[in-house]
Amino acid sequence: MLKKFLVIVILLLGANIIFADEGMFPLNELNHIDYNKLKKMGLNLTYDQIRNDVSKAVVSLGGGTGSFVSKDGLIITNHHVAFRAIQFNASAKHNYIENGFYADSFEKELPAPGYYADIILDIKDVTDRILKKANNAKNDAERFQIIEDEIKKIEKETESKEKNIRASVVSFYGGKQFLLFKKFRINDIRLVYAPPRSIGEFGGDIDNFEWPRHTGDFSFLRAYVDKDGNPAPYSKDNVPYHPKHFLKISLKPLKTGDFSFILGFPGSTDRYMTGKQVDLFLNDTIPLRLKLFSDIINLMEEEGKKNKELQVRVSFWVKALNNTKKYYEGVQAGLKRDKVVEKFYLRDKKIANFFKKRKCRNPLVEINKLSEEIHKIQKSLTIMAYSNFVSTFGAGARIGRWAEEKTKKDLERDPQFMDRNIPRIKRRLETMQRDLIPELDKKMLKYFMKLFADLPENERPATFTKYFGKGSKEQLYKKIDTTLDDFYKNTKLTDKDARLKYFSMSKKQLKKVDDKLLHFAWDFADELNEKKENLKGLNGAAMRLKPQVIEVINEFTRKELYPDANGTLRLTYGKICGYSPKDAVWYKPFTTFSGVIEKETGKEPFKNPKKLIELFEKKDYGQYFDKDLGDIPVNFLTDNDTTGGNSGSPTLNGDGEIIGLLFDGNFESISSDYYFNPSLTRSIVVDSRYILFILDKFSKAQNLIKELTVVK
Repeated sequence: MLKKFLVIVILLLGANIIFADEGMFPLNELNHIDYNKLKKMGLNLTYDQIRNDVSKAVVSLGGGTGSFVSKDGLIITNHHVAFRAIQFNASAKHNYIENGFYADSFEKELPAPGYYADIILDIKDVTDRILKKANNAKNDAERFQIIEDEIKKIEKETESKEKNIRASVVSFYGGKQFLLFKKFRINDIRLVYAPPRSIGEFGGDIDNFEWPRHTGDFSFLRAYVDKDGNPAPYSKDNVPYHPKHFLKISLKPLKTGDFSFILGFPGSTDRYMTGKQVDLFLNDTIPLRLKLFSDIINLMEEEGKKNKELQVRVSFWVKALNNTKKYYEGVQAGLKRDKVVEKFYLRDKKIANFFKKRKCRNPLVEINKLSEEIHKIQKSLTIMAYSNFVSTFGAGARIGRWAEEKTKKDLERDPQFMDRNIPRIKRRLETMQRDLIPELDKKMLKYFMKLFADLPENERPATFTKYFGKGSKEQLYKKIDTTLDDFYKNTKLTDKDARLKYFSMSKKQLKKVDDKLLHFAWDFADELNEKKENLKGLNGAAMRLKPQVIEVINEFTRKELYPDANGTLRLTYGKICGYSPKDAVWYKPFTTFSGVIEKETGKEPFKNPKKLIELFEKKDYGQYFDKDLGDIPVNFLTDNDTTGGNSGSPTLNGDGEIIGLLFDGNFESISSDYYFNPSLTRSIVVDSRYILFILDKFSKAQNLIKELTVVK
């Protein structure tokens, strides 16, 4: 049926492919890009060299990207990607957040629990195996379950056959294609260097997603393995990992129009949406998420004001949530600015008329009905899911779900509770102690429960009613306060050893534990799991319809076909260039050291370290001065197509040398996750010359510089 759709649309539009600069291309689809075009732009490498050499130096850090830059496993990434490790090791006494950190020897490097580095070893297409079984399903729920089960089997088989392999099967094109990624995962990652926050986060939330930027958003980590070269948990006996490939760092001059390509792990885009889907997302989903993020940030910041230690503890999540909040503000503004809902509705109407004339089934109609069904239960589900953000409540949920799941065979469990994932869950239960604030947890849980009280009675979770009953909003608010005060007074979920003990118990043993907060979280988790199970039919239908929708929309718009971002390794290409955000305004593509000093106010987030100001006043620029700019370059813009997850991605010249690190996008481009606007979409990069300048002149990190391969 899908082939019939495509034949009809192709007959109407013609089969000519128009290549565009938009697109995040998987390495197995590089041949979709006109190589001669990239060669003319400045690429001096072959696609095979990119696939087999350069890409092997690029690693996923689980939510960010990094690159090996030395033979001893040194990884360069963003300051904000490494921030969790910085915060974990910081305290009021050793404030590495404010003062920065530098280990001038292996022995002084600090552990970064929760971090890992994934190196992609191989990619294999397993579509036929999965869809051969899924296409025989009796209904959509069964289809979803077959796909999930087959993915688990493939991953488990792959990991059992090869030592030290992490397998991951990922869906592309909405469920049309499935690829198996074989990865070498390094679990012992350590903090090596971080600039002071006043450099690594200069401009703070005010400048976040804005241009011009003047931020030294970079840090260094290191990967460690056991003495035999195998992945291993943190141990003093571990040794630095020796990668087969690492990248050089360029000191070469840059100018407007220079070619750049980026390799990284972009997290998520959704560019093949219908008008109805964008409408629901823009007008319902985004406002709810903005409210949640704003309220949680306010609760955290109020707690952090009490003393310096609490401020350190909430710093990571305040930073992360502010970033996410501004992201959704940018998406909202961009979708409205570009009138995306109207444009997509108009496009969908043309597609509908085309199918109607030919008396063919229109998959957009079906996906819209499906989206409306899902949307009806989305608000309650969203609040339930985000309530797990409360550390103790989330821990209780994981402990309870594990008690349920451990009674099943490995392949029959929820994927997140398979044996391969249990060490990571336990590690989180342990490390959460570092930033746990019980009083803040209680306040946040009360906040979420009161959101449920605000919902119509028929939309509230059954667990909510079980614990708080029914009544007016005022009555429910009072019951929530007294009940949760009692729960937190007696819970042991605030204790690391108790959490780990709970986690090791059988379901029968855990049921007997006298911990009301644990059982409350467990009941909530069970209900959320049940709701997700009930969604399998809708999700299965989405995986059946989405590939058809993508192909129809793509052929109708006549763009180069590429899959949405999904956390897998991608290449994007572009050039250094400025842009016009509005009438009569033009933004240049480079910012400079002078601009850093111009923004100086003496107050955070525009307060520079005294030493950095002295370097500027003395004009102590060294070899990092750019004659054409008449200054040291700090940040620059490219028109590469990137998104969240790309943070820390190496921005490379035509020879595959690092010219900078991607760390952000401009505010006008955030909505490109859903609608790509080439005139406004820009990536913001910290220049490699500023990175080296800070290392050399500011931090005197000579051992680190010697470890790098710098090319002029």
